[in-house]
Amino acid sequence: MVGKAETAFPVTYAGGSLPLRHDKVTAKFNGGAITFTQHGHRISVPVENITAISCGSEVRRRFGAAVLGVVPWMQLDKAEKDYVGVTWNEDARKMEVLFKLSSREYRDFLSALEASTGKKAVNAHKVPMVVDYGTTL
Repeated sequence: MVGKAETAFPVTYAGGSLPLRHDKVTAKFNGGAITFTQHGHRISVPVENITAISCGSEVRRRFGAAVLGVVPWMQLDKAEKDYVGVTWNEDARKMEVLFKLSSREYRDFLSALEASTGKKAVNAHKVPMVVDYGTTL
C-alpha cells in the first residue's frame, strides 16, 4: 500500500462518469480503494479495478500577459493547469474521471495513484495515436 495511505488530496472534478459537481473533491487512498468525497457524497473505487491513468498539463497565456511577461524567466504570463485522468471498470461499464489539481498536489497525488495501483501514468501529450483496425496477426 502507499506510504501516504491516510493522506487526503484536494482535487477538482473536471468531468467524467461520476455523479459529482464540477467542484472540489477530496481523494483519499485507504484499504485498497480510492474514495472520492464531495459534500457528503462518497464514491469508492477499488484500485484493482483501475485500468489506466493519464496525466497532462495545459499552459495558457494569462489575461494581461504583456504586463506579466516583463520578467520572462519567472513566466508570470503563463498559467499552468495539471490534470489526472483515471479509468476503471465497474459492473461491466467503463468509467472515467478527469481531475484538475494544483501544481503542489499534482505530483504527490499522481505518485500515490501510481503506487497504489501499480500502474504507470501515461502522459496524454506524448503518446502516439494507435489505431486498431480489428485485424489479428
